[in-house]
Amino acid sequence: MEWTMTLERFGSSIGIDNLAPDADSSCSLLFDSQHEVTFTHDEEDHALLMYCEIGSASGLGKETCLMLLKASLLGAETGGAALAIHDKLEKIVLWKRYDDTITDDELKEAVNGFLAQVTVWKKRLNELENGDGAAEAPVDSVSTMNNFGMFV
Repeated sequence: MEWTMTLERFGSSIGIDNLAPDADSSCSLLFDSQHEVTFTHDEEDHALLMYCEIGSASGLGKETCLMLLKASLLGAETGGAALAIHDKLEKIVLWKRYDDTITDDELKEAVNGFLAQVTVWKKRLNELENGDGAAEAPVDSVSTMNNFGMFV
């Protein structure tokens, strides 16, 4: 129940009234017209998970896979998030777990930090796919919650 209220207050703070999770305790928002972030609540684990597809997993080369694993180790280059591959969708996913007692201000900060990582990793993967060489290391404040949309 607390997660529902936190999500509703978060929605109000970014201009979406009555934002609520679906029957699966999930909600997806589109930020900056390009970053679909899904929020899901695991009541049993008392966890809030944020995740976003950041690239295609089909055709990943060994070097790119190794780079993703190294970057993901203990969140070294991901702001504490982890990189994974969604087998059925063949997508690379960036995800991060939070305790579900997160405050309103902490949630805003978490979303901004997560969006920054999403932006950097999408760019980094795009550069690798296009043969532009290794992209710069991620930074923590690249993007914010400026433009958003909601998926129901």
